[in-house]
Formats: sequence, structure tokens, C-alpha cells
Amino acid sequence: MSVCSLVDIAPAIAELIDVPLPGADGVVRPELTGLMQRCSRVVLIIVDSLGYSTYRRLKPSMPFMKGTLIRCGAVSDHTTPAIASILSGCYPETHRVFTTADVLTSSIKSVLERAEECGVKAAVVIETDGAAAMKTKIELSEGVPDSSDIIAYDAAIKEHAIDLLKLNPTLMVLHFRAIDRYAHEGRSFDDLTFAAESIDRHIAEICEHVLSDSCIIVCGDHPVHGNCTEDDRDVALIIFRAGDV
Repeated sequence: MSVCSLVDIAPAIAELIDVPLPGADGVVRPELTGLMQRCSRVVLIIVDSLGYSTYRRLKPSMPFMKGTLIRCGAVSDHTTPAIASILSGCYPETHRVFTTADVLTSSIKSVLERAEECGVKAAVVIETDGAAAMKTKIELSEGVPDSSDIIAYDAAIKEHAIDLLKLNPTLMVLHFRAIDRYAHEGRSFDDLTFAAESIDRHIAEICEHVLSDSCIIVCGDHPVHGNCTEDDRDVALIIFRAGDV
């Protein structure tokens, strides 16, 4: 049974960085906030298709992530509405963000926007179109063009994230996609393992550039697709303090 929902992540982050998040469907859960104690800032890393069962199988290939694993309920099978839920704390039927274009018209504000309004520096690194939409809402938004080489794409996401960390954001969000792309392409489990190893190295390198009291939150957006589909409908949520790994 899942311990929490993806819509509970944004309320936990909002409480930690002391910004309001009115209208959220999610709630502040002690199971999450208790793991964020002693932290002053957040790096939220969304790993596309990191389902709970998928992560359990890939865990030996992701040795850097030694935090607390939580079984988290998914809210959508699709990336855009799922990420909108992660960032807003609202279910898809509330935020109504189903395409990138909907980001521009939704009346629901993400925790990134709420932070910016409160003078709390926020940053996001995602695919180019999504970054362009977020650029209308927060100052620090960097994009990476979609690519057939998804390993290189994720590496570029990592490099942009490290560059933005030099500006000391209190909240940073980024999105890795290699596992999802390989699953959609019907790749072997060995290929998924390769993608997971690559993402784990990226996260390790990012953590070299954050303060030790940063809270690192790694979560899936939806269960894995394609030939690798798992039985359960939950995603993995891993939380750790950068200085503890």
C-alpha cells in the first residue's frame, strides 16, 4: 500500500521553504516532512518512469541513492499531468495541465511560482518547450532540446542543473528521461540498468555541488510503460540529506 501520493510532495516542500501553497489537494505528511528536518533547501529530481517496483529492481544499479524509500501513489500514466501534480500538489482534474501549452493557461500555481512570489529563489531544468513555458513564471528556467540520444540529453540536464546551482536557488527541479525512453523503445532490462546507472551518476555529481544541508528528493512521475510494465501503480520516492551520503 502506498504511504503517500505525488500530490503530497509539493506541500511538504512548501512547508520546508516556508511558502504558501493554497488550494493544494495534497497534505503535509509527517512521513515526508520528518525526513526533511535539518534541511534548508531542496533539489527535486523527477526520474521519468521510476515506478516503485521498477526502482526495487534497479536499486542495485543506483547505489548512490541511499535515502529512505517510500511507496508513493501515482496520479496519471502520462508525464505532463504527473509532473504538474508533483509541482502543484493538485490532482490532474484540478490543475488541468495535460499538455505543455496548458502550463501557460492553468490558474493553478506550482510551488516554484509560489516560491518566486515570496522572494525564494527557484530554478527548473527540463525539456526546451517546458522550460520556455516556465520562463514566463520564474526567472531561472533552463531547457534542453529533445534528442534521439537520451543519455546525452540527461547529461545536458545535469550540466544545466550544476550551472544553475551556482546561483544558490533554494528550490531546484530537474527531470531525467532515459529510463522512460528506453522502456518506450522496448529495450532490454540490461538497457534500463544502463540508463539507471547513468542517472545515478548524474545525481551523485549534482550532490557534489549542493550544500550539505540540502534535501534531495528523487521521485518517479508514473509507473513504467512498454514491455517493462509492472503490476503495481505506485512510484518510488527517495529522500535523503546531501550531507548524509
